[in-house]
Amino acid sequence: MLKNVSKIVAISVVASFLITGCAVTPQPFLENEVKEQTQKDMTLLNEVVVPITKPISLDEAIERGTNHNLQKRVKVLETALSEKQLDLVYYDMLPNLTAAAGYSERNNYAASASTSFTNGNPQSLGANPQYSVSQDKERTTADIGFSWNILDFGLSYVRAQQQADKFLIAKEKEKKVEQNLSQEIRRAYYQAVSSQDLLKRIQPMMIEVNKALGDSKQVQNQRVAKSPMEALSYQRELLDILRSLHTLESSLISAKIELAELMGLKPGIEFELADKVEKDYQIPEFNMNIDEMEKLALENRPELAEGRYQVRISEKELTAAKLKMLPGINLNTSLSYENSDYLLNNDWYSYGANVSWNLLNVFKANEYNKIAKTQIEVAKEQQLALSMAVLSQVHLSIVKFNQAKKEYFLAKDYLTVADDIYNLIQVQNDLNVNGRLILIKEKLNDILATLRYSSSYANVQNSYGRIFASMGIDDKKDVIQAK
Repeated sequence: MLKNVSKIVAISVVASFLITGCAVTPQPFLENEVKEQTQKDMTLLNEVVVPITKPISLDEAIERGTNHNLQKRVKVLETALSEKQLDLVYYDMLPNLTAAAGYSERNNYAASASTSFTNGNPQSLGANPQYSVSQDKERTTADIGFSWNILDFGLSYVRAQQQADKFLIAKEKEKKVEQNLSQEIRRAYYQAVSSQDLLKRIQPMMIEVNKALGDSKQVQNQRVAKSPMEALSYQRELLDILRSLHTLESSLISAKIELAELMGLKPGIEFELADKVEKDYQIPEFNMNIDEMEKLALENRPELAEGRYQVRISEKELTAAKLKMLPGINLNTSLSYENSDYLLNNDWYSYGANVSWNLLNVFKANEYNKIAKTQIEVAKEQQLALSMAVLSQVHLSIVKFNQAKKEYFLAKDYLTVADDIYNLIQVQNDLNVNGRLILIKEKLNDILATLRYSSSYANVQNSYGRIFASMGIDDKKDVIQAK
């Protein structure tokens, strides 16, 4: 008895040490590990996939963004992951093939005796029972088994079809990301065009304003001005202009950084844009029939394609619900081996089949069917609601495009007037203090008018691209050009 207690205590102590040794504690990254990973990240970010050898056009900017934008690459990897999950589901349809091997040993033989069983009770073994042995102290076993549940195969087949549709949904999401990215690049590109041109005009003007401000202070200090109030008012207006220039510079200076990020370029890489701010842009025209546009949108929008696949997934769920009601039929066979000296046959085949049926599923059948049918109806209603939203976006894109063109022509007329006023003030400037202030003001007005003009043209381009995005197609497709 004491010996058994000692064994229990020893086993408990060993188990305690093992559990303590397996305890998990938080392990933060070491400083050198963080530095090493940071260096790797910086190396990857500094790599320019395609060197920049010439000014970048809009088409090239979109191509670079499509191929190298990090967010787009994440979406591509998610699609690839979905495809790998589809491969895994295919394996679920295969039978189970299990191999096992083992070794066991005991300190004595598993000897046993037998006695008669009479009237519901075993007879006494007697004083000298006869023991028999049918198992070695040391045993080596091996087994390879094959089993296949037909019901699981059917369910796995349905799940594989659903996963295939989920993969197609992932592809549509990738397509949507690409379309949104193209729209973002188009918007950022024309903002950067304005920035590239206007920053070259703002910085010299800042120098000019600062010089005028310094001259005014010098005149004030020398008491040459007619009145201190006049000099201070002049300086206040110059400071207001300078503040406006700084605000304008802040809004423009980040445009190229944003464009670089969308194209997958590391911030700080220098590049020039092929487009410039022009005095007279060529406005794109669009004359497609609205009925044809609605048809194209319903056929090509990625969101609607996702909805169609989701309806099909829900329909497959109804099939899965019906399969769950059926009994499971399991087929199995195996090849076994044991190295026992007491066995006549050390290796043998075995095979069989069994049927199992959870009878409670009969009571769940009606609820399963209701849930599956409700999912189908919800998916179909969502599809109809989304179709209505898509059609609204098509009509709205045309309205916004026409409105953007109106704003562009108004901004163009305003810029023409601002240019004429600025040129007139330049001619009439008599180099006195007030004349110089008016000239600076009109130069600022001319810059702001140019900004509004270039922004309105960017809005026209964005609205034009949004028309095609609302139909889920590229604006360079042959079908559109044929229209």
